[in-house]
Amino acid sequence: MKNIQQQLAKIRNKNFASIYLMLGEERYFVERIREALIEHVLDEESMDLNFASFDMEENAISDALFEAASFPFFGERRLVFVQNPYFLTGQKVKGTPDHNLEELEDYLKNPADFSVVVFFAPYEKLDRRKKITKLIEKNAEVIDVSSPRPNEASRYIKEIIKEKGYQISSEAFQLFTERTDGQLTNMMHELDKLFLYHTDTKQITKESIQQLVPKTLEQNVFELNTLVLNKQVEASIETYHDLLVQKEEPIKIVALLISQFRLLLQVKILHKQGYQQNEMAKVLKVHPYRVKLALQGIHQYEQTLLAEALDYLIDADFKMKTGQIDQELQVELFIMRFAQKSKIHAQ
Repeated sequence: MKNIQQQLAKIRNKNFASIYLMLGEERYFVERIREALIEHVLDEESMDLNFASFDMEENAISDALFEAASFPFFGERRLVFVQNPYFLTGQKVKGTPDHNLEELEDYLKNPADFSVVVFFAPYEKLDRRKKITKLIEKNAEVIDVSSPRPNEASRYIKEIIKEKGYQISSEAFQLFTERTDGQLTNMMHELDKLFLYHTDTKQITKESIQQLVPKTLEQNVFELNTLVLNKQVEASIETYHDLLVQKEEPIKIVALLISQFRLLLQVKILHKQGYQQNEMAKVLKVHPYRVKLALQGIHQYEQTLLAEALDYLIDADFKMKTGQIDQELQVELFIMRFAQKSKIHAQ
């Protein structure tokens, strides 16, 4: 994140690179860099004439390079965005144009000094065995816009809250993290609402978060999962029906239940092997808070029961997708089956 702040400062001071490579998928960072480039590279009067964007899954790289090599109209610079440059990765995308990568290699070696070309690569990693990838990394200003680790995102948000002159309790911040899944883009989006709501008091409260930050489908299914684990059949079915009333699809709910039970099973296995909470989060690549909640719920269930439940959900998912069974009925059957199985295992 430090690198991003430094790059933003350079852009605002009009210290531009001829070529940028934005590597990663964090939308918040991508949008900040994107907006800064548009604002500072281009004059407002020449925006329409000197800005162009090309999607490499639809447009040929030659089109983007032609634009970059053309002198600007009524302005100092051109700004060219190159989206989804999949040819920098090992991906194979069907139905795409033929890309003249030799032409791109020539441009990277000798870019136009009046253009700023930005490659937006929303990927975790590139294929560094490729000649074109090595060349762009050598000649471009590389900006890491990958999603920060959960503890980094939390620290960043806390710093923003403090800088803006606001306060938030540990309990309220934990709820805020839960409601936003600890994702930086989601957190920043919801934070703006909370700042506006608490303009006078400067104190962000748990109550305002409950009121203003909506639960995601994942969080609603997590609550359903908790009720299922606690064998609260009636409450589980009622919660499930509430989701149906909200027009949520049973097949999505089952998919999320699979994710929850898979996590419980994985945490159960890792716990037996002596892994600590933070170690589990790294191995499973999930937010530490999800691991913490899983650890709280696994002790009362045997590994075989969790495995049986997961197998049942996976089988139900397959049958739902292939039209073999009634979709809405499957979740209710699972809720009742799990409660019954839990009683048998407890005997």
